[in-house]
Amino acid sequence: MAGFIEFPGPIVFKKIELLKEDTLALWGTMTAQHMLEHLLLPLKFSRGVFEVPVVTPLDKLEKTKRIMLLSDAPFKRDFQAPFIGPGLQALKYKSLNESKLALVNEIEAFLLYWRENPDAIFTHPIFGLLNEKEWYLFHSKHFTHHLSQFGLV
Repeated sequence: MAGFIEFPGPIVFKKIELLKEDTLALWGTMTAQHMLEHLLLPLKFSRGVFEVPVVTPLDKLEKTKRIMLLSDAPFKRDFQAPFIGPGLQALKYKSLNESKLALVNEIEAFLLYWRENPDAIFTHPIFGLLNEKEWYLFHSKHFTHHLSQFGLV
């Protein structure tokens, strides 16, 4: 899609590497490390590590998916994911570098999973069931959103 970085193209890894402890967000409250760790969560449920419930009402699911995911529209700034809750989540890793490594490893696990399981379908909490192509699209938009939050896109 136009305007979004290719996931998981080389630019993703380059941009992750550019992120520093003191890189400030242009909007929102996340630190650089919070953002990296936030990106880990959907990578995990997009390959079935754990299941998430759909929070979008069933009668609005198709429209939400069409407008937010399948369109060329970027994700809105300051969108509060209803399944996460307010405030910053506790950090899991001791440093930004550990978070970077965890994210790179999770991207590689995602790629391996989908190479071996191209017909899998997993639930996204806002968009419902997504196939391989839709998960790649989601991650492209999600990574673009958060990397631009830190001025990297």
